[in-house]
Amino acid sequence: MRKRLQIWLVLMAAGLGVLVLAEPRQTEPPTAAPPAAARPGPLVPEGPAPDLAILYTGNAVGYVEPCGCPHNPAGGLGRRAGYALLFKQKYPGTAVSIVETGDFAGDPGAAGRVKTRNLLDGMSQMSYEALNLGERELAAGLEEFEKQTEGFTLPFISANLVDRLSGENYRAPYVLRKHTLASGRAITIGYLGLNGLNSSFVKEATGRVVIIKDPIEAARRFVPELRPRVDLLVVLANINPRELTSVLSAVPGIDLVLASQGTRLSPGSTLERIGEVPVFYSGDQGKRIGEVRVTFGPKGTAPTMIGFQILLTRDVPPEPKLQALVDSTIAEVNEINRKAAAAAPQPVVPAGRVPIPSDGPSSQPATVMPYLTAEVCVTCHASEHEVYQKSAHAHALSTLEAQKQDYNPECVSCHVTGFGKPGGFVSSRQTPQLAGVQCEACHGSAFEHVQDPQKPFGNVPPRDCFTCHTKENSPDFVFFKYWQQIKH
Repeated sequence: MRKRLQIWLVLMAAGLGVLVLAEPRQTEPPTAAPPAAARPGPLVPEGPAPDLAILYTGNAVGYVEPCGCPHNPAGGLGRRAGYALLFKQKYPGTAVSIVETGDFAGDPGAAGRVKTRNLLDGMSQMSYEALNLGERELAAGLEEFEKQTEGFTLPFISANLVDRLSGENYRAPYVLRKHTLASGRAITIGYLGLNGLNSSFVKEATGRVVIIKDPIEAARRFVPELRPRVDLLVVLANINPRELTSVLSAVPGIDLVLASQGTRLSPGSTLERIGEVPVFYSGDQGKRIGEVRVTFGPKGTAPTMIGFQILLTRDVPPEPKLQALVDSTIAEVNEINRKAAAAAPQPVVPAGRVPIPSDGPSSQPATVMPYLTAEVCVTCHASEHEVYQKSAHAHALSTLEAQKQDYNPECVSCHVTGFGKPGGFVSSRQTPQLAGVQCEACHGSAFEHVQDPQKPFGNVPPRDCFTCHTKENSPDFVFFKYWQQIKH
């Protein structure tokens, strides 16, 4: 047994397309995988009460709802607000400031507009004190951004989004926020917004052309203006670490940088240092809140700071009003996508090889090999089909229907057969026969196999399972344990 397991591990490490069973078939039916373990320790980290806590989000890219599949979702507006409430309950004397580093907006289009609007609504309800404008916020144009933000009084800032014609800032470069600490001391925070340089970024509207200016130049202009007016100068930065290093090397006087750039997380889930400046990156999709606790010393001395990345798992109780906003967003976006699918022309399911234009240099056209569905496989593989019918794979799309996510492409790809591939799943209306994770979702189109069953077909390396069973979406996935549930 041990030898067979070692052989399987060697093959998997070599990346071979071979599946070697490491355990004999169980005589008892397998049990469902255990739920993900609860978060160890308290929801709000322990420690002495700070004078000030800054909670920040960034790079949410339209995620009003938790990220990922229903199995292990993280994030969401409801949990953001829920965590803020937990913190205030634990440290009632601590001043709290909530801010955003940028790139929160959804994609252009009807569904993205709904997400952006509801993110703005949620951040307004949470009383965000500063929002750095990122490129995503202006992706659909200046007029669309101004239409989306109409009626909101959120304090948008950016020191280096400027009008190329006049040289004026598109929005205020910074904002000042005053707080009274538990000690009675009044402090002022200055939030300055910066984006990474992108010389190709140009957004035009009547009489205006907005570009991104060099962040070093912007910081050199506004940091000296801010420094004597504040007790804490914080940069909200949508910028990569290399460019941020250049900014901090060129411009002294910054106390703290709260940053976002792609999926980057600060090592150790706490503050890092670039030069002498504390810096924090806390990932994307709204999965985490960055928390920085600040304790002020005597006037003229540097404050002490400690950071925490708070993963917003299901352990964090959502604030009911904002959770209702999350639920309504999910339903509204799903309905938009459903109507779009209903309006699309009904495709003709190909009966065989269908020529499609080739992307390569060859003059020969590529071909679509249609997915034949599990109902074709059962003709020769009755026992395997019976195992499939009893598995969660067979009903994978119905789990999304219950969550009102069955028209969400971010979720659908792992719950159907051939999504995004020629001849694969398009929508429940257009290709209902390909709903669920059927045989061909793992083994590939069976078209050629049916034509010639003697041809090699269907080897699936275990690594392919991790395409959908990621650490994020399926944290308790153990190949051997799960394989027992679908062994065939």
